[in-house]
Amino acid sequence: MKSLKSKSLTALSIALLTGIVFGNSAQAATCTLDSVTITSIETSPLDNSGVVYTGSQSATGCLGTIKINGVNGDGTLSTDENIGRIEDGLLNGEKKGSTTVLLGNEFLTTSADQMLDLDGNGVATDPGWIKLAKSNYSGGSWSAMEYSTNPLDALGNSLIEQVLRVAFNCSNTGCTEGSWEIETTVDIIAKVQAVLGRNAFDHLAFVLHSGQDGFAVYDFNFNLLGQGIPGFDFVTPYSFTGEWNTDDFTNDKGDAQTISYISVWARDPQPSSDVPEPASLALLGLGLLGVAVIRHRKS
Repeated sequence: MKSLKSKSLTALSIALLTGIVFGNSAQAATCTLDSVTITSIETSPLDNSGVVYTGSQSATGCLGTIKINGVNGDGTLSTDENIGRIEDGLLNGEKKGSTTVLLGNEFLTTSADQMLDLDGNGVATDPGWIKLAKSNYSGGSWSAMEYSTNPLDALGNSLIEQVLRVAFNCSNTGCTEGSWEIETTVDIIAKVQAVLGRNAFDHLAFVLHSGQDGFAVYDFNFNLLGQGIPGFDFVTPYSFTGEWNTDDFTNDKGDAQTISYISVWARDPQPSSDVPEPASLALLGLGLLGVAVIRHRKS
């Protein structure tokens, strides 16, 4: 519950808060930024030997809760190719029939957050979101983590499952709050670069769904956060820990509801041969999965 959370935001959160809320003001949203937080970032693996950040960093943006008949988030609108094309999955603006759920550009709030041209037709219409993993909670336990099958490596195996581990846990009996981990392998950059090349991720997003209460999306924009986290570079694999809660999903008594699922996404920004600016972060050290996949396929 929020009463158990730290009431003090980091200086970075305070500096960003006004712009974030203004940027989301068009949404009739009930979501709260501190429903998902990052509590630590360290060089992989998660062994406390390379910590570069500890604290409680709230999301930089959120959407929800969203309730649309027949749509339970990315449980309904999942990905196929999973390289960030428009209308491929929930965060990339896939529709439910003729119903628009998300546009795909909701969290692209800075000059560095540009739509992509993944099909090479000269028109930048692709949001660039890549789904990493998802797990369902039911009957008191989490399902086995479902890592996205695509993109594939040269042997036809899921690349994502080879280079990272995702875990969700509950911290109370009702599973209305808990923790999360994303751990990358220490050889992630070499392994991925050998197959696909390199690129960068600049957003990390979580989709939470609870029963009949719809879903919400919580985004961490590292074009903003990267400027306030010293020690980041573009050749290091990072791992993350954090916390989540369902305080945005309440019953008629105002009580938080049990989580149904959590999924994790990362956004692949526009590729460039230039040295990245400090404001853009090679998130997770994955450096690759979007446009590099297209280059690999074209070759």
